[in-house]
Amino acid sequence: MLEIPSEHIWLNQQFGSWKEAIQQIGEQLLEKGVIQKEYIDAMVARQEAASVYIGNFVALPHGKAKDEQIVEKGIFLFQVPDGVDFGIDEEKKIATILFAVIMRENQQLTSLQELAFFCSDVDQVMALSDAQTVEEIQQILKQAEEF
Repeated sequence: MLEIPSEHIWLNQQFGSWKEAIQQIGEQLLEKGVIQKEYIDAMVARQEAASVYIGNFVALPHGKAKDEQIVEKGIFLFQVPDGVDFGIDEEKKIATILFAVIMRENQQLTSLQELAFFCSDVDQVMALSDAQTVEEIQQILKQAEEF
C-alpha cells in the first residue's frame, strides 16, 4: 500500500497557505493528467468543510468528487520542509508532509485509514520530512510496511 512511485513524490515544496498548497498540488496533478480541473475545487471544499490535517505534521488533501473528475487514482506525496498551516480556525496545524489521496469515494476510506496508521508514528513522519531524496522516502515507506 505505501509503495509510492517516484513520479508521485515531490520534494522541497513551499506554500504560503493551505489554499495555495491545495491549488498548486491540484495544478501539478492536472498537468500530469491525474485529475480534471473540477477536482481542485472539490479538494478546497473538503478542507473548508473540515480540515484535512490529521496530526503529527500530516495533511491528507482529498476531495469528494464525481468519478469523471478522477482520471488516474493514486497517492501523491508532497514534502514541505518549512511546513504549511492547515488550521481552519485560529489554532495552527502545521503540516510538513502532504499525501494527496486521489481516488473515487468508495476507494478512499481504506487508503486514508492505512495512511493515518502510518502517520500515527511521528518518527516516521519526521523521517519523511527530513529525507533528501525520493529514494530515501521510498525506503522509509518500504521499511514501515515490514513492521
